[in-house]
Amino acid sequence: MTLKRLDRRTVLRGVLATGAAVTIPLPLLEGMLNTNGTALAATGTTVSPLYVTWFFGNGSLPGLWKPAATGAGSAWALSEQLQPLADFKSYLTVLSGLENKLVVAGVEHPSGSAGATTGAPLNGNAVRAASIDQIVADAISKGAPFRSIEVGVTPATPNGPQDSLATVSHRGPNARNNAEYDPKTLFNRLFTTTTTTPSTTQPDAASKLATVKKSVLDAVIADGTSLEQRLGASDKQRVEQHLDAIRAIEQRLQTTPSDGGSMTPAECSSPTAPTVGKDTKSEAPPAVNTVMAQLSTLALACEQTRVLTLMFSLPAAHVYYRHLGSNMDDDFHDTICHTDPGDQSNQPRVDTGVNYAMKCLAEFLTNLKSTPYGAGTLLDTALVFVTSDTAWGKTHTKAEWPVLLAGKAGGKLRGDEHHNFPSDNLSKALFTVAQAMGSTVTQLGLDAGQVNSALSGILT
Repeated sequence: MTLKRLDRRTVLRGVLATGAAVTIPLPLLEGMLNTNGTALAATGTTVSPLYVTWFFGNGSLPGLWKPAATGAGSAWALSEQLQPLADFKSYLTVLSGLENKLVVAGVEHPSGSAGATTGAPLNGNAVRAASIDQIVADAISKGAPFRSIEVGVTPATPNGPQDSLATVSHRGPNARNNAEYDPKTLFNRLFTTTTTTPSTTQPDAASKLATVKKSVLDAVIADGTSLEQRLGASDKQRVEQHLDAIRAIEQRLQTTPSDGGSMTPAECSSPTAPTVGKDTKSEAPPAVNTVMAQLSTLALACEQTRVLTLMFSLPAAHVYYRHLGSNMDDDFHDTICHTDPGDQSNQPRVDTGVNYAMKCLAEFLTNLKSTPYGAGTLLDTALVFVTSDTAWGKTHTKAEWPVLLAGKAGGKLRGDEHHNFPSDNLSKALFTVAQAMGSTVTQLGLDAGQVNSALSGILT
């Protein structure tokens, strides 16, 4: 039987008992591609590149972050703080030696964050330019339901009124894209609409709970059965895995509301399922990272967006990693980074926090690597730009800024490389990312952060 080619925008549709419309986007299937898996069958256009900014606050320990040797393959080895990423060495491009030329004394974290993501200095408290994710969105987001999506693991707040402390995604001056920290709200945003059937009565929460019996996936089951008849064996398996992943997230997010608020589809599943809510204790707990990593992966896999920012923690975040040990019950920024004794290679509690952040990054990369996309996986297609708001948090150094590129960017990055660029401008890393993602900008950044060339030897 000759299978009909599917349009990339094929979705499963259904309606909940409340009247809310449900849309489940599908992952990129073989039936949507040409015979060699490099372009969409319906249009002939190349499989879309995907981009992620993955940001962690408070910097690293440069002496433990930077690999000892440069080169490719066996010529270099992961540093101590990059060891959690060992399973992804072949996908990593480490960029060391870079200097953030825009760090300003007294506002090191705000100016450092702005420099690391926009290449431009602050104007008072305001960001002056679009961040790298939005520059990339200009190049690749056309046609996606969401131009970009911004999510966070912990809303632990830093001190200060600057735009660049509230988020690392900016459409331009005074135009912040704030992160969503509530997994349930994000799930609803991705997989349901706000349209409901008009009603003359307003049932209370108990009535809604009794009425709404379908989960998101239950609502689209008929559409899924129809689609299955049009799929080959491998695509059937891929769709089943995709829907199983969504079901698992539904179950993790299940809870019964007690405030009389409106029900979401996820809240209508099994009453015995575990719950995951927003981090309310500034702890960046593993469970929240897990569900946000899963939701982010699904958003990319089904092309709800091609550009995503995942803020593990904000710049200068006052986060408490209590779950990492009894000795970690202190403000990571104020106490652990700034007052613990030691140097750039020896602050044990800082090292614990950075290693935890990298383990959380590894969980996200695991999801990307295990999710088929086009002829490869999400990690083959994506570029994940990893950075922070300072180099060494104790004294706010601006040299040896932590920069890591993960993924193959659709073949633009080779991976398994460490490049050292002593004292070179950090903004060149942003320009390199822009070029890898197909942007045609000829310069990036402002003032001391302005550049018009990429880092040499990075792109294929």
